[in-house]
Amino acid sequence: MAEIWPLYLEHALAEDKETVQAWNTDLDSLLIFAALFSAVLTAFIIESYQGLQADPTDELLNAILYELRATRNASAAAEAPVPRFRVADSAVRVNVYWFSSLILSLAAALITILAKQWVNYLLAGLSPHPSTRARHRQYRVDGMHKWNLPAIISFLPILLHVSLLLFFAGLIDFVWGLNESVAIVSALLVCTTSVVYAAANMLAYVYPECLFKT
Repeated sequence: MAEIWPLYLEHALAEDKETVQAWNTDLDSLLIFAALFSAVLTAFIIESYQGLQADPTDELLNAILYELRATRNASAAAEAPVPRFRVADSAVRVNVYWFSSLILSLAAALITILAKQWVNYLLAGLSPHPSTRARHRQYRVDGMHKWNLPAIISFLPILLHVSLLLFFAGLIDFVWGLNESVAIVSALLVCTTSVVYAAANMLAYVYPECLFKT
């Protein structure tokens, strides 16, 4: 009976190491993408969030203009008060898209870091005794499936995909207020990318031999 444990561990741990290595490779790629994407998205947010607040220079100029009018004609100044700043609907939409995208991207990065620790725990600190080592290994594998660790790892790319789609939606809305021609071209490219993405995922389900699996 004692000879069975080393044989079991040889095959089981080899499979576990292959799985852990594949997961770590995927998680590293997701972490790099999330970091780069968040940095790029932050640059866009720095530009877009300014539309949510009044420009101090414009506020000062409006106040000076109001004082000049009041000096010349008190009654006219009373009838035409200083206009209040109003946030444009497009600015609200763009910032909702981009802030939501940034939060999802950072959440994906955080969960990815945690997932790397969870994955590495699968093989860490196993007992040197073959029988105890085998039981520890099986105990952790059972716990991994019980708490759906593979499903969590599979969900992380979807989180980044949603974040990227939100960024695209905000980008089109943002550009639309600047130049309609540029916005139309951007929308066509985004639609094309979305169609390719959807088609690749559908083909993997319709045709089992298709390699376009994520």
